[in-house]
Amino acid sequence: MTVKTHITFKEFLNFNIKSSLPRIIIFSFIILIFLVLNLYNTENDTQNILQSASIWFAAVFVFIIIRSYFRLKNAFFSNKKIQEEIIYTFTEEKVQTKGETFEGDFAWNTVYKIKETKDWLLIYQSKTTMNMVPKKYFSDSQISELRNMIKKSNVKAKLLNN
Repeated sequence: MTVKTHITFKEFLNFNIKSSLPRIIIFSFIILIFLVLNLYNTENDTQNILQSASIWFAAVFVFIIIRSYFRLKNAFFSNKKIQEEIIYTFTEEKVQTKGETFEGDFAWNTVYKIKETKDWLLIYQSKTTMNMVPKKYFSDSQISELRNMIKKSNVKAKLLNN
């Protein structure tokens, strides 16, 4: 099975935002609870300090968001391979990848794990390195066929059931 894919910066950004969102929300919620509890349990002088700390927290949060955006933008635009049209060929034995400036393949038994989301198939080469394959380029029957290939390959995988 062969599929032509292409990832835009918007898709890359959305993927990373959705992946990071739970951590950002939990971290912010914990800090906010800490500040609110301390705000109500202190005297006026300390309340002013905590109000100032709340403003600093908001400023740091905005800074982190802006910094993350530019970090992701730099990561995307400095990696020419991710910007290319990539052709994936999936067989029972291996996955072949071919871009405009590169070509390679890897056997299923060398894959660390696979995670399927609503929009992506993430093929991890290690804990931190992955091929991001947009599912929008697959037909429903191709996705089903690929899931079967992955199951037969005995790769550790979290696949959707639909």
